Amino acid sequence: MESLVIYNETNIYILSKLVALVRRETGHRHRLNNQDAITALIRDAAGSADERIHSYYRRFLENLTPEQLTTFKQAGIDIPRELDRKPGLIPSGQSRQFGYSTMKTG
Repeated sequence: MESLVIYNETNIYILSKLVALVRRETGHRHRLNNQDAITALIRDAAGSADERIHSYYRRFLENLTPEQLTTFKQAGIDIPRELDRKPGLIPSGQSRQFGYSTMKTG
């Protein structure tokens, strides 16, 4: 049985946009009914030269949790270096709050 991966609302929206854009470019219709189908869609998006597809692909990766990034990396998806060093993926002193507590108001 394949493991269940749960995506946030933003990534579900991005996946639906990628389905339409990749279908327009390749003619292949991806379904989002299992993890293998999603991985195939992401693989096609990663290899696309289309600027819009690549933009949605990067936004998708930016919104993944470190565990989800690791899952895609193990599936053979190339994760850009700057996203591979996301806080939490490699232990670091950087807070996951991304500095909100240090913002000045007023």
